[in-house]
Amino acid sequence: MKRRSFNKIIEKIINKKASSQEVEIFDEWLNSINHKSNSDWSDHELELLSEKALQQVNSKRGFRWAYAAGAAILLIIGTWLFIPKPNLDEFQSIKQQVSSEPIKAGGFNGLLTTHGKESISLASLQLDSLYVFEDVQVERLDSGLVRIIPLPSSQVSWQEIRAPKGANLAVILEDGSKITLNANSMISFPSRFDPNGREVVMEGEAFFEVQKEKTRRPFEVRSGQNVINVLGTKFNVNTKSENEMQASLYEGRIQVSNGNFRVVLDPGKEILIAKNGTYQVQIFDKNKSTAWKAGVFDLKGKNIKQIMKEVGDWYNVEVEYLNADTNVKYMGELSKFSNIETLLETISLVKGNQFEIKERRIIVK
Repeated sequence: MKRRSFNKIIEKIINKKASSQEVEIFDEWLNSINHKSNSDWSDHELELLSEKALQQVNSKRGFRWAYAAGAAILLIIGTWLFIPKPNLDEFQSIKQQVSSEPIKAGGFNGLLTTHGKESISLASLQLDSLYVFEDVQVERLDSGLVRIIPLPSSQVSWQEIRAPKGANLAVILEDGSKITLNANSMISFPSRFDPNGREVVMEGEAFFEVQKEKTRRPFEVRSGQNVINVLGTKFNVNTKSENEMQASLYEGRIQVSNGNFRVVLDPGKEILIAKNGTYQVQIFDKNKSTAWKAGVFDLKGKNIKQIMKEVGDWYNVEVEYLNADTNVKYMGELSKFSNIETLLETISLVKGNQFEIKERRIIVK
């Protein structure tokens, strides 16, 4: 990175006039692994700048230096490099397009629909409280977790829990199995499992932690024509990717099947099922597969449309593309709790794509 690229921000940091957002941008660069080989800043200079930035941040109530966890590391055309930051005037032009209704990062929320009728916002339930809805009781255990308990005398009915755009949540089912839903995802399940088996239907993306039982009732996850059978294990299922389904196994064993094949996976393996019914099994990166669950966007090897699909779901915004360059490949991670302007500004450091915000639409160009 060239010294002139950050003249304005550096000058503000030295004079203690930088905004929190400008310090965030400096912090992202400072914590990227690639700046040292491309920088004409000495280690001592960087240390002094960091101290000044830290002093300023500590004086601004509510801003967290821990934002460093969301530092971006970008890869383009197979070579590590840091693209010089656009000038501050360009950055401000992006910020000025923000709607009067601010775009916020997602959080806990979900809708429970019982009997296909009434829908209840789970975020409205108080902590450590129990509620009765039709054939089930719902207990909110903490800020992001609810438990579903069937009523003893009730009939069996199907329930649906949906994490809308801009939200995620975790739910514990009757058998103790825990399912964490990504934004824009859904599971449906019976209020009480059958004595001979446990069945769940899903859309979107979810991480399953299936409870083992002494009776060894099989646990079955259905998504379209694909079926996953398991007794007790941990795995991630994604139907939001370019594939029809992607299942990644962390613990135990699962069997994935449809009308064309039946495959058993061991830990560390995942299956990618294409829309034409073909499949492949491969080794996967465990951290990458559940980056969404850990609170980050994993950018590795993704183009702008793949990245913005996740951003759109999490920030609950629509994304439009105007001559977007899908040949640019990215690398690294970004915090899912960044403000939207900082997140887009960081992505725009790579040449090829810029952003404009209009109301709740992000235009990529």
